[in-house]
Amino acid sequence: MSRGIAVLWLALLMSGCATTASIPVAPVQAEPMANWTLQGRIGIQTEAQNASGTLFWQHRERSDELLLTSPLGQGVARIVVNVDGASLDMPNQPLRQAADVESLTRETLGYALPVSGLVWWVQALPAPNSAHGIRRDDAGRLAQLKQDGWVIEYHYADAASTRPGKLWVTREGLEIRLVTDSWLVE
Repeated sequence: MSRGIAVLWLALLMSGCATTASIPVAPVQAEPMANWTLQGRIGIQTEAQNASGTLFWQHRERSDELLLTSPLGQGVARIVVNVDGASLDMPNQPLRQAADVESLTRETLGYALPVSGLVWWVQALPAPNSAHGIRRDDAGRLAQLKQDGWVIEYHYADAASTRPGKLWVTREGLEIRLVTDSWLVE
């Protein structure tokens, strides 16, 4: 009997020295969506101010429409982006237009909202035709993206999610937090 125990101990000791081969996790790549609608909550923090509200975003292959409302549901801003440029409509102010949405928001708000990048980033994808660095989580999903001077941190609702539930987008004194409440893929 003591010989059986000795063999068992030897087997346990030997198994403790054995290495297990790690199986690489394949990166999870979200597929780009041509037409979608996103509803969520947004917070924007700069060195001078904080703002929060609800975001309704309708994306089409060649256009975007973003409606920002206050926490009480009042329309604060409507941004439209298409092949002709970008426009910003805010209550009690003249309609503003520019060649692109980043210039428009920089001129109007004092900081550029990266809508052209966010179109891709909310889908857990880097924007095409621009250098980027990525870090993936243990499940192979995008955990962090660095692109065009922005750092995007991804937070997923659960282990099975391929689309992020939360994004933290930061750059030089500007932080955008987006919590996705619903997606509608068309």
